[in-house]
Amino acid sequence: MNSLENTSKYSLVQCGELQVSHVSPHKRVIGKVFGSINRRWEKHTVVLTDTQIYSQEKYGIFSMPIFLDLIQHIDVVTVSTWEPAINSAVQLRFTDGIVLLQANSQNERDQWFHSLLWKFNILNSKKALKLTSCPEIVAKELKSLVSTALKSQLHDPQVWTDCLVLISNQLNHTNSLPPNALEEIIEALGPALGQLNPPTPELCDFFSRYCRDGPCAATAVVVFAPGVHCILKHNVDFGKYTYIRTFARDFIIALASQDTCPENLPCFIHTMHSPGARCPHPRVLPNLMAVFLAAIWSAFDTKCSYRRNSSVNLLLGSNRTDVGTSNKLPKEKVTSCFMRMIELCAQHDDWVKEMAPLLQPIPFPDEALKYTPFVEGMATVLKRFAGDSRAEVRECIFPMREGKESWIQLIAPDHNYCPDNGETFCQIVRILLDKAAVRRKLVRLLGHSCLDAFRLMVIRGDEFFVRMLSEMLESDIIEDKDQKSEVLSTLRSNPEGERLYKAMCDRQTALSKLAQLGGPTKLAMPAHSTDSDVEKILSSGPFGNLEKLSLAFTCVTSDCAKHLVKLPNLQHLNLWCTQFGDSGLCMLAEHCTRLKSLNLCETLVTDEGLQALTELKSLTCLNLNSTRLSAQVFGELLLKLPHLTSYDIRYTEACQTKDGTFISNTMDKQANNFSNSNGSPTTSNKKMMDSPFSKYKMRSEDREESEDQLTPENGKVSWSLNVPTIALSTASNDNIVNTNSTLLTTRRQSTPAAFLSATREFLFRDLGGNRKMGPSKEAQKAALSSKQ
Repeated sequence: MNSLENTSKYSLVQCGELQVSHVSPHKRVIGKVFGSINRRWEKHTVVLTDTQIYSQEKYGIFSMPIFLDLIQHIDVVTVSTWEPAINSAVQLRFTDGIVLLQANSQNERDQWFHSLLWKFNILNSKKALKLTSCPEIVAKELKSLVSTALKSQLHDPQVWTDCLVLISNQLNHTNSLPPNALEEIIEALGPALGQLNPPTPELCDFFSRYCRDGPCAATAVVVFAPGVHCILKHNVDFGKYTYIRTFARDFIIALASQDTCPENLPCFIHTMHSPGARCPHPRVLPNLMAVFLAAIWSAFDTKCSYRRNSSVNLLLGSNRTDVGTSNKLPKEKVTSCFMRMIELCAQHDDWVKEMAPLLQPIPFPDEALKYTPFVEGMATVLKRFAGDSRAEVRECIFPMREGKESWIQLIAPDHNYCPDNGETFCQIVRILLDKAAVRRKLVRLLGHSCLDAFRLMVIRGDEFFVRMLSEMLESDIIEDKDQKSEVLSTLRSNPEGERLYKAMCDRQTALSKLAQLGGPTKLAMPAHSTDSDVEKILSSGPFGNLEKLSLAFTCVTSDCAKHLVKLPNLQHLNLWCTQFGDSGLCMLAEHCTRLKSLNLCETLVTDEGLQALTELKSLTCLNLNSTRLSAQVFGELLLKLPHLTSYDIRYTEACQTKDGTFISNTMDKQANNFSNSNGSPTTSNKKMMDSPFSKYKMRSEDREESEDQLTPENGKVSWSLNVPTIALSTASNDNIVNTNSTLLTTRRQSTPAAFLSATREFLFRDLGGNRKMGPSKEAQKAALSSKQ
């Protein structure tokens, strides 16, 4: 019936202006010739419905509507031999004549032709299905209807809506079908599933029943897979269309139940994710998680009493008709299937980041948490979360807020639902400690959420938890006095714990004596000092009062951090141009919580170590110039360091962002306006000159004394060791810069403004060696000339 062979796609037409003509049937040639010459055309606004064609003007040929069931044939004919492309028309053949519909363009004509053809075919299918009850004929008609919809050149959702409504009505009235007819219907309807989203409830219910009770579920796996892919990729509201979620659940269970093909489920999950490192479809994982949660609730929750949980409400919605006793599934089958599915999803890094928040807090019924295979399956996923390199994923194991139960508490040995007496708990805690950038923060979280579990493991003789409990006591994480007494009693009940407690007491006594002995408040190591030199000088005398330490231009590495953390009053630390790295920075952030200023300019630190600085809540001054600082980490530092007032991030990735550029430009302006006409510093730079490292100058002298001695002279404190002596004193003139300094001349040699920028940077960071603080006379002259 279709005489057009192009592959263009058209929308379903409902109304339009057409030229209409009626042709009476002529058997002789002479009658056909005179009929074509005397043909009369009428202009009508034609409307197409499901059952008829009528004109809004209602005169002439369309004085009465034309019913589609009276049409015998639809085709495209040429009404003029000399202009066939323009004057071709749609021909509707009846028993008493022919009606020609001529459009203004060929595209409009083809649109009318395919629309009329679809309405004609769907009407004939309705009539055929209404007149028969034979399963074989029903299957044949449905298969023909789906084939017609697939071959149609109409690209309109209404086409598949009409098709699926007809199929759903037929399935709703069909009580039982023989197996062979059922398989033919399934094979015929499979392609229709992915063409329209969402499919009808009747169609999904029919497919679900077939997945659960069908004689050949393997057929469903092959036929329904494209449709389920389309549903999971494009559906946006499983809470509204719960029947689609039920069908997806039954399909996944049927997929996992194929004993002959155990790789069906892994292949399905990997196909949904796509071969790349990142899934291109953002709706796939939330839809899979919604199906997973609904399946668990339907299998375990007999009363359908939901937790007041945001994850469940968000994913399942309010209309949870697929969850409850009416669709209850065997828990063994559901657990094995969906635990396998969730483990496969956790193998993809991009999905893990989205999956972890959906499982926080625990979104499952108590009946499921009492079922040991379910908790054991979730333990595998929790280990994957604990071993992830991203802190936001690991934190999902802990409580969101006080009073909310978390996964780490569920698997703890003191919980009623613990499946293995704490073995999984111990493994996850070890993994978390290995991955933690800031150990102190993690120990605090564990102490607040699992203190009783730690005490129980210590009573059972686990040495790992004995060390952890001792660390909690020494770090003063436990604030409550009664809890601290309980922890102390538990720790001393173990021989190893008693030994650790005595060692902790000895260390605290030594620190107390060190603080009482006093010592200098400022110390600067000479250039090219090593880690062993730092260890030697810090172990030579009391440094309980040391507040300012400069290691600028030395050869120290992260290994010296284990000696720096022994300084109880350290507040200002300068590590400019050293080999200090991330591991040492994490140790400093964990123990030196009193730090107020920190200079890491031109060090080896990266984002991994800089994230640990969020623990230094007292930090006010921070120099990250020429480090591997990213914009994201810099934003986190600004949010989590409330007292940070001055910082330098030039020559970092953060400077290349919008905010970073603004900060850099502001600092450059301050540098250009560093001094006024009389050479004194401006108000905008007074804060930088008041930096803890710009209040004093440093000098080095070589002495040959062999014994260590402490000699105060003229307000200066000196040490005589086998290493070069370090002397510190308050600068008498804060506005002098040594013009012989090679640092500025090598870093900035272009313009006066650039030189002033370097001078400002020089003041901000602090200096070492024989350099003195303040702008030189040459710098003052350069400032005046640049302003002029």
